[in-house]
Amino acid sequence: MYNPKYFKNGDMWQYRGPKGPAIHTFTAADGTAIGMFQGKKGARPDLDFRVKILQPKPDARPFLLPHNEWVVDLLLKAQHHKEAVVCLLDYYLEFYESCKPFATQEERKLYQPRTLKEIETKFANVSTPGTMSIGGIAIILELFCLCEKQTPDAHQFKLALQWTKECILGQRDFKNVLNLVIRHREY
Repeated sequence: MYNPKYFKNGDMWQYRGPKGPAIHTFTAADGTAIGMFQGKKGARPDLDFRVKILQPKPDARPFLLPHNEWVVDLLLKAQHHKEAVVCLLDYYLEFYESCKPFATQEERKLYQPRTLKEIETKFANVSTPGTMSIGGIAIILELFCLCEKQTPDAHQFKLALQWTKECILGQRDFKNVLNLVIRHREY
């Protein structure tokens, strides 16, 4: 199912940067493995992490998920499930406000997604061919909320959530959202 070089004993592996297993590996309903790997940025580099994705294919390699991929994924879903995707974005905007950054490496290592079951139940009908499962999106958005909270005054991810919602509602141009998530420019 997975490339055995990058998925061993239920853990994703990387061979660049610090070689070794993910801090934590989560698996979405569609089989996509989502790994938390040690990062090195922000106010607490010891608690920073990077999110990598591994598709359930024998020749797949893990890759860092760029923000433009989850944005486009949600925009595609919104073509068929507009109200549900707007509700999902509102949910993660609220989660963002209430979540707290990790205080210790042990807390980070033991972390279990808090939103996954609720999202998979509430948005079970949000399925669009060629996009990630709603559970995969849930894990990714939750981890990105937590990751950004590690750095005080960081706001790009939160802004991407808000602007994606505004784009779906016709209140913001698609190009503005792409400039934010690709070029990191706010306009």
